[in-house]
Amino acid sequence: MTMWDAREVRSASLPELIRLCGPLAGQLEVSILRQDAVAPASGGRSSDVTPILYRVGAAEVLDEIASVLRAILGAWVREQERPTFRMLDVPQLVASLDPLKDWVVKHEQAEVWHERLLEQCLAGLGQIDIPPERVFAGVCPTAGCGVDLWPTIGDDVMVCPKCQVQVDVRARRREGLRRIEGYEAPLSRIVDTLRAAGEQITQEQARQWATRRDVRGRVLLRAVGQDQRGSRLYRLGDVRSVMLRTTRRNTRRSRGA
Repeated sequence: MTMWDAREVRSASLPELIRLCGPLAGQLEVSILRQDAVAPASGGRSSDVTPILYRVGAAEVLDEIASVLRAILGAWVREQERPTFRMLDVPQLVASLDPLKDWVVKHEQAEVWHERLLEQCLAGLGQIDIPPERVFAGVCPTAGCGVDLWPTIGDDVMVCPKCQVQVDVRARRREGLRRIEGYEAPLSRIVDTLRAAGEQITQEQARQWATRRDVRGRVLLRAVGQDQRGSRLYRLGDVRSVMLRTTRRNTRRSRGA
């Protein structure tokens, strides 16, 4: 069973739905993409210009999935007369429930659990099959307004819903990128941030820049370090620089063709 086919999800048994929740939770975490504001190297608050993706709904679905799984595990814990159990995340809950498949399907609440979990799994598929809708573009520039601006991704301008002033979203995003050029993060996170700012870049393009070598054995994009988990870190300014050079080179080639 693939986690992307709603028809197969609807026909899944309760144990199959529980197993599905592991990878589904991972995809929902990606879909949430609500990034912390990144402070510029000079210090201070940059949340007014830092691109932040936000998907309404994915976090709520993830919480509901965890709630159903905790209810199932909690019922088993009570039957075993164990007074407490640790607050687990979705992957841990899935791992804890996997050995209890026979108990789960025979429980008097199995049908209720199945119905609740099916509803949330289908809702989760809907959240990961659609692109994020909006991106944070800072606070309205009108004195005393203070409204957070969330234009639809791709919009170059928007009108403040409170004071009706027109805001140049594209200029704000570019200024935001200039302020956070020193931001270091795993490559996928850098790409997400650039895409939130309206840049035309894909995860596959970035991976190619970081892995493919030229005749001298050099890559276009080099890591600047590693995080505590060993993931390679890249500098946002470096990724954007390679992206712009590649775009200019491709433009020259297309004109010369």
